[in-house]
Order: sequence, then structure tokens, then C-alpha cells
Amino acid sequence: MRIIHIAAEFAPIAKAGGRGEVVTGLCRQLSLQHEEVEIIIPKYGFIPDHLLQNLTKEKFEFPCLEASRFHANTMWSAKVENCQLHLLETDHPSGYFQRPQIYGYPDDLAKFLYFSKAALEYLKLRGEKIDILHLHEWHTALCAPLVKEEMAQQLQVRSVIFTIHNLEYQGKCVPKDLDSLGIPGKKYLQPSRLLDNVHADTLNLLKGAIVYSDAITTVSPTYAQEILTPHFGCHLQQTLLQNKQKLQGILNGIDQKLWDPSKDPSIKAHFSADDSLMQIEQAKTANKMVLAKKFGLDMAKRPWIGAVTRLVPQKGPELLEEALHYTIQSEGVFLLLGSSPIDSIQEHFEALKKRYKDHPQVLIQLDYDEPLAHQIYAALDFTLIPSHFEPCGLTQLISMRYGTIPIVRSTGGLKDTVLDYDDYKVPNASRNGFTFSNPKELQAVLQRAFALQKKDLDSFHSLMKRAMQRDSSWKKPAAAYRQLYLTHVPEARQPLYSI
Repeated sequence: MRIIHIAAEFAPIAKAGGRGEVVTGLCRQLSLQHEEVEIIIPKYGFIPDHLLQNLTKEKFEFPCLEASRFHANTMWSAKVENCQLHLLETDHPSGYFQRPQIYGYPDDLAKFLYFSKAALEYLKLRGEKIDILHLHEWHTALCAPLVKEEMAQQLQVRSVIFTIHNLEYQGKCVPKDLDSLGIPGKKYLQPSRLLDNVHADTLNLLKGAIVYSDAITTVSPTYAQEILTPHFGCHLQQTLLQNKQKLQGILNGIDQKLWDPSKDPSIKAHFSADDSLMQIEQAKTANKMVLAKKFGLDMAKRPWIGAVTRLVPQKGPELLEEALHYTIQSEGVFLLLGSSPIDSIQEHFEALKKRYKDHPQVLIQLDYDEPLAHQIYAALDFTLIPSHFEPCGLTQLISMRYGTIPIVRSTGGLKDTVLDYDDYKVPNASRNGFTFSNPKELQAVLQRAFALQKKDLDSFHSLMKRAMQRDSSWKKPAAAYRQLYLTHVPEARQPLYSI
């Protein structure tokens, strides 16, 4: 099959969060299964050319209309992570992609509308048959109605697949935003098309992708069911219910090359699930010592618990703060790495950091640091993920690979991947962490987890070993996506290569 992905991120060269890792992991695994996979992303100015193998100009100065003016674009071709990448560069006067970050700008909406249209203009120029056009998030959602209506006669696309990574972010605009691209905006201002389910005269890009795609995926089975309800549906539950037959949840994997404690260049002491419990514990202790020395933390305190997260309401920052205070009272050490795009939350945690400056039981780092994230995962005993909702979550999967026991809110992908140590309805071999359902249960679940480590170290170590043995690779998810693709392109069926 010829599969084209269009996305805003592709790790490691253009990554703002887990979404970039998901796109890369899926595409790389599909390539290993001998599918013809290509990815289109913007050519961000912060991407160093030396990270792009065989970088060449592919299409020169092809036009894309915006605001009654045609802007010239160049498509570059390169290899990254053994994947065929196409990078869109534009001479647009707004400098859409020539900025230090992917998101966070007032014209993000206009930028990704333009990217979506220009990406399809490029595919139109190529004039080649596409079996699967796979779109990711609201940033590329406009492509679905364009492929199905405006450019249906110009593009040879067999099937459009759309993945919802987080339903909360939907991409809302008005008809004139589409008019600017030469698309009749008012045409889509209908309940059966892109009309927002709450705001009149507003177009909802993510809703349009739900309506126009041939299949919709979310990043975990539980989240696929949750978003059909008013509590999790973000006002799109009715649209999703109307398209329920197209909806499927496929659990994410993680990049086990990037997150590999046996070879991780960012950590001091290496270990793997094949090591003895004594070797694993010795390595994690050595990794604790590195952070203790660097940040003045107390090595004698236990447990070490923390979080690597974005500080946004979804992630339960108020529960992280509650856990910090409880950990101090419990004679443990709490480590927090993350930042917030929301000024009030960032300022609150800046004040918290100042309050606990030089405290031997607290580390708060509010500037994301990738090597430090690896070091924290390798040192912690527990990771706390108290999200109010979580489409999938990669943190718990990474934590388990590093022998760090997850303590999670039982929702979305967290519910699908973490099974409670004390849940006797679950086989003992499948239990790999601690879960709670209600924020009021936070201290109780922390107490259970801390008590296990303190009073029954053998059971704690066995739990740690089980967590490390969980298969979080992309093999099963990629096989599920491939099967989904084949339901829409059945003549492409062939034996699945074993990798």
C-alpha cells in the first residue's frame, strides 16, 4: 500500500510532545512491514539540516493561494528515522514555519490551514495514486473535506484515515478563513459538515475530519468509548455517535529505541528487563545518586516519586501539588519536570519552586530538558499521572520500561495499560502499577504504593520487574493500523512480514 501521513510533528526533529513520537513510531514500524510510507510535515526553521539525510529539493516554487495572493512553496525530501519525509517550505510573508517553536502563536490556525492546503497542492502535482491518506489532529483535519469535495477530481485518494490524539483541541475558525484559501467557507457551515456544535457561524476542523474521513482512530480503546459521552466528548459526542461505525481505538506504542534503559546515553547506569532484580535496583540507585548530587537531594529518603508532564488542567496539576506535599510528609522525595503554556499555572509553580528552593526532598524544574527527563525516569521509584482524562499517555509506558511503577488515574489509555497491584480480579502476572478513580483517593493510593515499597520490598521488586516486561513496542499497534488500512484497500492484502 502507498500510505501518506500528514502531520504537524515528527520526532525527533519536530517534537512538542508525545504526538511527534507516535507519528514516527507508527510510520517506522509500517516501513519495517514493507509498506510504502511517506510523511509530510512543515520544514520548521529550527530543524538542523544535518539531521535530514539525503536532503534534496523535490518540487520548486509551486503555488498555494492565501488572501488573494499565490505564495511560492518548495517541498524538500529527506530520510529521517529510516522514513521518507517531505518537508514543506514556504516564502509566506508571515514566516509561518520560521519560528523557534511549533505551537503557541496567534496565527497557528492560519498557519496549519495553509499547510494543509499546500500539502494537498503538492500531492496534486505528483498525480500519483494514494491508497491511504492518514491525517493527525486538527492541524491537518482540513485535508479530509478538501480531499472528499474540493479536490476529489484532482487527487487519487482511496481512503482517508483520521487520528484523534486529543479531542480537546479542535481547531475552530470562521468561513472567511477558508475563503482566504480559495475554499467556499459558507458551504461548510452546515450541521452535517463543519458547523461547530456549540458556536454559531463557526467551523470546527476536527468535526469536519470526523464527518469526511472513512475511518477514525483514537489512541486507546477506552478513550474511543469515553469520547462518545458528554463528560469526555468536548461537545462532539453527538457527531462521534453518528459516526460510531467508523471509530476504533488503537493503543499507542513507544519508541523503544529512544526509551531504552540498557543503552540510554543520558543516564549513568544502564539496566534492562533481562537483568536480575539486584542489578536493576543497583542501577536505579546509581541514577538516583547522580540527581542527588546535582540537585542536592537526600539519597536516604524513600520513595522517589515524580512526574514528567505538561502543566495543563488536563494533567491534574493541583493533584501533583497535593502529592508533593504528601510525599514530603511521608519522608520521600518528589521530582517534577514540566512547564505550562498557561501563565497562571506557570506562575503558580514558579512560586512553588521558589518556596522549595534547596529543599532536599523536592526538585521542581519548569523548563523542559530532554536528557533530564530520561534521568528522572531512570531514577524514580514511582511516576504519578493524575490526569483528569488521558487519550493514551506515553509517560506510564516509558516509566514501566525504566522500572518505575506508575500511579495513575483510571481513565483512557491509562486504564488500558496500568492494572492495579491490589486488583485480585486481574491475574497477578498482569498487575503492573497502582490506579485510582477519584481525586479524593489520591492520598490513599500513594499510601498503598509507598507501603508496599517500605514493608514488602520483594513484592515491590517483583512488581517493578513485571512492569519492565510489558511489551510497549509499535509492533501490535502498527499491525492493527495495517489491518484497518486493508479493510479500505482489500486488494492490497499480502502476508504480514515478521519483523
